[in-house]
Formats: sequence, structure tokens, C-alpha cells
Amino acid sequence: MTTVDDVNKAFADKGMEITLPLEGGVVVTKIEVLERVKTPGRIKILLRVGFLNDEGREAQEIFLCEGSLKKERKPAAPVMEPPKKNLLPVRQRMDFDSCKGVLAYLQQAFSHLLEDKGYVPALREGADLYLEREGKGFFVNCAVRLDDAAFEQAKALVELRRSLRSRGAANDFALVVPAIQEPLGIPLRFQERWVARHQEYLSVQRVGVYGVNNQDPNKIYPFTVYPSAIELKRYFMITSQQWSLVRSRYVLERARREDD
Repeated sequence: MTTVDDVNKAFADKGMEITLPLEGGVVVTKIEVLERVKTPGRIKILLRVGFLNDEGREAQEIFLCEGSLKKERKPAAPVMEPPKKNLLPVRQRMDFDSCKGVLAYLQQAFSHLLEDKGYVPALREGADLYLEREGKGFFVNCAVRLDDAAFEQAKALVELRRSLRSRGAANDFALVVPAIQEPLGIPLRFQERWVARHQEYLSVQRVGVYGVNNQDPNKIYPFTVYPSAIELKRYFMITSQQWSLVRSRYVLERARREDD
């Protein structure tokens, strides 16, 4: 019988420093790779794992495993973003005319992504947006910038999740903001400090923080946890790799502007 320890050892033998989030002695009945993303020295794998639970019955879970990659036997495949059925128009500016315009942009971008993955808008109190698919809801709050007010909106989602009790685990929760907030008055280092300060708390509460590209509403980056739907996990696994490049380009362009 194959155990979690055996699987982890197999990963290590292939140079992947990743482990399944299960006890080492748990019997694994099957394992399926749903998605794999490689970058220099790192790997992310989305796995569907079958295993025997404490009652001896077979159960299944989907795990996102991430870790170092000691060796690569062949070059990593180029990162390709999952296609959307329809694309929203791209903007030519990083800034916005008003806070109202920011919020409208964020709501359109995130609802468009969810609808592309099969979610349907529905009426439900407690959040700025609510969509659902196959009985599972997605509650979304939008904020102009990551500040104290945004944290209050995130906490409201935490309280909403708690109020749903047993059904809370079946829902997803998101705080959506512009990816680059310096044009809106928040320096990039403060934005990243906000994420670092609240990341653990929000991740434990399963509240994701997502940044919408200021110019391209079709690109949304995950700053904390991923949603539960496999299609969204796949999408964010790829855009998370793109974010580091987008950030680096922005910082470089900012430095050039300051030198002029």
C-alpha cells in the first residue's frame, strides 16, 4: 500500500521539495495531477488525491502543493494564461477619475472572470457582489485601496463566513482591489506591507485578496489564498507567476520616470 510518506519521498526523488498536507501514514489510493506550473527553482502542482480517512473509507481532496525544484529534466513549458470566452476592453491609463470608477471597474472585472468559469450572478445580502455555481456561492467586496477601510471590508467577509456556519466552507470570499495602488495614493511598499500583515489571518479565514490589473481587467492576480473551484485555481496559478513580472516592470518604469 502506498502511503503519504511514499508519495512525498517520490516527490523528493524527482527533486521536488513538496509534501502532501496529510499524515505520513495515511494510505493513498490514487493521485492525479490537474495542473503543473514551473518557474526557475520553483514548482506548483494542483493534485486530486484519493486516500483512506480515519474511518477506513476512501475520500478525495484537491491540494495545491508548492515548493522548491532542485533539478529540472527538461525546460519549463511557457506560462500560458487560460483563455476566456470573451475579453473586456483594455484601458490606456493606470489611474482613475474617481473612486466610483475604480469600484465599477473592479466589479466588472471580477464578475466577468467568475461568469467565464460558470458562475451566475444572484441576489444575496452581505457583499458587493454575489455569484454562485452548483449551489456554491462567491461573496465579493471591492476596495479602492488596501487601507484600514479595506481591512474592515475583509473582516465583514470573515463575519459573513462565520454566520453561514456549516455552509460557510462551501462558499468563497474575496476582497478585490486594484493591483497597483500608487496612482490612488498608496505606495507599493505600503500595499505589500498590508498584505504581509494580514495574510495569515485572512488565509486562515479563507478570504482571498485579489488585484485587478489597472489597465487590463482580464488579468487578476492572487495575493493570498486561491478559491476552491478547480478552474479558478488553474487561472490563479498562472496569473500569480505573471504578477512578479508586472510588478517588476512597473517599478522599473517608475524609476525611469523619476530619473527624467
